[in-house]
Amino acid sequence: MMILSRRSAGAITPLTLLVILAIGLHIPSLFEPYWYGDEAIYLSVGEGLRQGLLLYRDIFDHKTPLIYLLAAITGSIFWFKFALLVSNAITVIVFWKLAKNLFGEKEKATILATLMFVLLSSLPLLEGNIANAELFILGPTLGAYLLLNVPRKTSINRAFLAGLLFSISILFKVPAIFDLLVVVAFWLISVKNGGTPQRTFSKILILLAGVSIPILISMVYFAWHHALDTYLTTAWSDNFTYIGRWGSVTAQKTFPPLNGLPMRALAAGLVLSLIFAFRKFFTPAILFVSIWLTLSLFAALISARPYPHYLIQAVPPFCLAITIIATNRLKVRFLPLPFVFLTSLAILYYNFSYYPVFPYYQNFALFVLGQKTRDQYINHFDSRLSWVYKLSANLQSRISLKERVFIWGTAPEVYALSRRLPPAKYITSFHITDFNGEKETLETLNKNKPKYIVILPEEKRQFPGFFPFLQNNYYHVENIEKVQIWKLKPNTTKLNTKL
Repeated sequence: MMILSRRSAGAITPLTLLVILAIGLHIPSLFEPYWYGDEAIYLSVGEGLRQGLLLYRDIFDHKTPLIYLLAAITGSIFWFKFALLVSNAITVIVFWKLAKNLFGEKEKATILATLMFVLLSSLPLLEGNIANAELFILGPTLGAYLLLNVPRKTSINRAFLAGLLFSISILFKVPAIFDLLVVVAFWLISVKNGGTPQRTFSKILILLAGVSIPILISMVYFAWHHALDTYLTTAWSDNFTYIGRWGSVTAQKTFPPLNGLPMRALAAGLVLSLIFAFRKFFTPAILFVSIWLTLSLFAALISARPYPHYLIQAVPPFCLAITIIATNRLKVRFLPLPFVFLTSLAILYYNFSYYPVFPYYQNFALFVLGQKTRDQYINHFDSRLSWVYKLSANLQSRISLKERVFIWGTAPEVYALSRRLPPAKYITSFHITDFNGEKETLETLNKNKPKYIVILPEEKRQFPGFFPFLQNNYYHVENIEKVQIWKLKPNTTKLNTKL
């Protein structure tokens, strides 16, 4: 028994403890309500896919397809969060192995870097509890770096497989392209890695071939369904158009030029040029981490919107850079310091928000201990949830799974929770207005009138022609708090309402 006990104790490695910590930090997320808008949009789109709709053409959001496919497979907020928990646990293991590659026998450095990674990628601080695409791209990206054995010499045979992993990340979210560019930039800048220019060029081509194949398969799929143009426009080109519509209020007030994407791209290019100029002073590991932090920071700032989950992409190189500074005994350990400073300055300058950590876990603990009711627990996340849950239950009792309901406003949580879908492809009012979908939506409402329409009182966007259509075809039947429910009038005929 003593021998068995010692073996069991010996099996509890630092990595095991860190994985357990990551899982433990994610456990409360499994009990979260439908409160976060992006998650609700993913699940609503996923429900559309489960009901046979074609992504982008029949049901709309503007990210690349894998996050919606995952939402369709999981089907509910619990399983969506569980998929995140599993993904995060695997990502912690991959990050540990990558850190070990960088730090060699310095186990304390590997432990420190991985501990920071666990905390920053799991705590609510940067929305580590939310099933956003930024978290799901970490695993494939880190796996690709590990497969390429970065920053050491890389086998050409592995470049193709790494490309496949990068492609998976990109198909979760487009900014993962910058994680791919980290490898390309490292190979081009490094004078010690990759051998001859011809060999480096060959590796880049093979890597890009691996990246291309899954993306081409996705194109073939949508082409087969006669929706290739819609896919390319919505998931790819519209991503950049959508970014252009947004800007940081902080940047506009303090120094407008930094609010422009070209200026931020120029700044990133300047930093990479400086790295190239002083490359002889970098070790391969520090060179790789510095390039990685630069490009991941640019990816986080690409829209200049201060949402904390955008910073998730920069978390791995940030943790590695901090660890290099804290544990390396050589003078070169200070080389990542300007990049850490630049990251910190950007976070402050663009006024990135964050979520409080202690109240999140306190709310969960009080609920588990019976000191909070279910309603009190749910309303802690958002006071809107009081009517969201009532409205969802009301709609479930009024219409069947296949019937449609139109909500004028932004309440994707209602669609996701009730598993009812809109009659047109847009899920939120900002989708309709930001993507010029007013005419298409009104035409669809005229053609396929849903039995019920819901009006949210806080919605202030303009929708020309909608309210005359509503008054002519529907009558008010009920209020849930201040939310209005309208029902289709009996024997209503199709009207040609014009914008």
